[in-house]
Amino acid sequence: PARVIVELDVIEKEMQISEGVTYTFWTFGGSVPGKFIRVRQGDTVVFHLRNMPDNKMPHNIDLHGVTGPGGGAASSFTAPGHVSRFTFKALNPGLYVYHCATPMVAEHITNGMYGLILVEPEGGLPKVDHEFYVMQGEIYTSGNFGDKGAQGPDVNKLLNETPDYYVFNGAVGGLTTEHPLKAKVGETIRIFFGVGG
Repeated sequence: PARVIVELDVIEKEMQISEGVTYTFWTFGGSVPGKFIRVRQGDTVVFHLRNMPDNKMPHNIDLHGVTGPGGGAASSFTAPGHVSRFTFKALNPGLYVYHCATPMVAEHITNGMYGLILVEPEGGLPKVDHEFYVMQGEIYTSGNFGDKGAQGPDVNKLLNETPDYYVFNGAVGGLTTEHPLKAKVGETIRIFFGVGG
């Protein structure tokens, strides 16, 4: 077992959903999904969550791979311009979702605040030629699907569960036109797949 330091910045930033359509995402590490976190069973993880000073919202993180109430959410509530730190021991191997758990939780998740944490078993995982990290998400915008320009969020659509966009890795075509998953015949692959929607 090792002592692992994980540093994650919360960044609110405008990014492209599809051609000519942008949205202000709330992100873990500047991307949707957030950074892939990888530790081993038995590791002690020291987690640093920094909410950038120019952000507008407080945020936190709930790591489903953390044993205990809230997965670190209560310990990591962080106002803009501040850093929270907490420590946990990775007890149970598996692939887990993490997300922001600040109310309204669904709003923070749909705005891009989700990712995966892998707790590898003590012996690790078998080696493969390629690993891919894929997460599905849903975006509820003030405009309709394909409306050009900057789109704002629509909480009513969120509450009614009628998304305008179903995305993979934060964008329409995220796995086809933007970043296709490529491997050669005969190579071994592992896909870590999660759902943020």
